[in-house]
Amino acid sequence: RPGKTRTVLFLNSPDSETLQLNILISIISSLVLISSCNNQGEHLLSTHELEELRQEFNLPKDKTFKLDKSFVRYLFTLDTSLLADQIKNHYQPIQAAYYDRSGKLVSFHINCYASEGDEDFNWNKANAFASFVPKSVAPLDDILFLNKHLLFIKTFANESIDTTGFSAFDYTVIVHWNKKLHPAGARKLIKIVQDNAALIKDGTINIIYANNDDLW
Repeated sequence: RPGKTRTVLFLNSPDSETLQLNILISIISSLVLISSCNNQGEHLLSTHELEELRQEFNLPKDKTFKLDKSFVRYLFTLDTSLLADQIKNHYQPIQAAYYDRSGKLVSFHINCYASEGDEDFNWNKANAFASFVPKSVAPLDDILFLNKHLLFIKTFANESIDTTGFSAFDYTVIVHWNKKLHPAGARKLIKIVQDNAALIKDGTINIIYANNDDLW
């Protein structure tokens, strides 16, 4: 949009000397994004537009919501001098966060570990999704427990979601997805999460889909 600057990064797996530079660039980009989100006149997807996206991605109506823009602002209230890596990871636009019954993050998958160029995503590196719970590809951390994460998940009408009964599930998966940045990568993640859920042998799983197009 004219007059608005947005920088989107799909960082490569951080295994090189440029890790700290990438993190710094990501943080600066995030701050630019946060600033632009506060501009008057910013278009937010309507409930109708969100519903069209849900149908386009063939997601269950009772499990599909949106991610509130305050999610990014919250991440950057944390200590960036100590938690830069963790903040960068949770900020990534396409991701699946697996939580156990206690609300602890037990498996984490983000676009910057799956991306192989701008046009391809391999979410199943090292056969991570061969069994349930999938092997974590991104590093695990404890900066965002399930109960906190759920506070940023809203209905299409921007209301808090009803989490009644969530505590009965052995696992909860929150999938962040969008169409604006990389719909093919999001579709691949959604499919592999759904296919992997069918491999669960003992326990119950609750999958929540949070659209974050409004953030970008």
